[in-house]
Amino acid sequence: MGYTLNTTKDYHVNQINTLGWELTICNALYPEQTPLRKMLRRNDSFGHLLYDYLSRFVPMGNIRKVIEIGGGYGYLMNDFLDRNGTLQPCVTDISLFLLGKQKEALSRYSVSYREEDFLETDPSILAGFDLAILNENLGDFPSLTNLNRELLQSSHEILDTNLITLLHLIEKYKFDLPEDETFNLNIGAVLAVERLCVSGIPYIYLGEHSCEALAPEALRSIVHIESTGSPERIPLMGHDEYTIKFSYLEKVARASGYDVIRGPFADFVCFDLTDRIKSILWSRGQHSDEEEIICQFVEDLYKYEYLILTKKHVR
Repeated sequence: MGYTLNTTKDYHVNQINTLGWELTICNALYPEQTPLRKMLRRNDSFGHLLYDYLSRFVPMGNIRKVIEIGGGYGYLMNDFLDRNGTLQPCVTDISLFLLGKQKEALSRYSVSYREEDFLETDPSILAGFDLAILNENLGDFPSLTNLNRELLQSSHEILDTNLITLLHLIEKYKFDLPEDETFNLNIGAVLAVERLCVSGIPYIYLGEHSCEALAPEALRSIVHIESTGSPERIPLMGHDEYTIKFSYLEKVARASGYDVIRGPFADFVCFDLTDRIKSILWSRGQHSDEEEIICQFVEDLYKYEYLILTKKHVR
């Protein structure tokens, strides 16, 4: 075939027993006593910060039915319900283990759950939801790796289902392919966003580690981000994930009739660039474990991007 399909499905279905190996920004901010909260302009959890930020663009007070695809430990949805007890959430996850964690975290609320691969979800199930959330899990969806232009140009000879689907997506959304000899593509993330957009859900939030991220120009001497523009491998315990090419997801959304707001997590997880934080970033967090964590956290706030999608007719 000349390429590899990277999938995390077996890991999440059969192996996962902790998220400790891949500490998300959401999980990192959940403990009230974490030193990371102390550096924020507002000492609060990720879910609260995100909910309040979304309220600038989404009428959160009118949102009722919300679906979260991949709920992690349930922390984000717990925070959303804390902000708005009228929400009627559905959490879907491929992992029975994580569904158990979500049920523990959300036990005092009325929440429905679905154990399934979102790429196999009946599209009719999505109809009627007001808001969809995919936070820090788009990299779990399948990616095609080690692709090359020559392989894709032999379209008359292609019988492989993955490549047929890929060629269709490239043509439909006018994806500009990288000039590199080999490259990777987040086919699962593209298909997931397409599925959400086709369902007509009015508001969609997406957040994940980006392969196109840039630090603000004023911070580039101390916030070190190297982005290749092509999804990059992230080796983790028992599986690999890939960073996300957000410009492709933007094209899917715009072609489907959505307005798009895009930015780094630092837009809503805000911190003050104090002399201490500057010193930690200059030293790359080499003086203590806490400083290393802070340095990594600040860099992640710019490495992770979000999209807020709004169906045009609801504006």
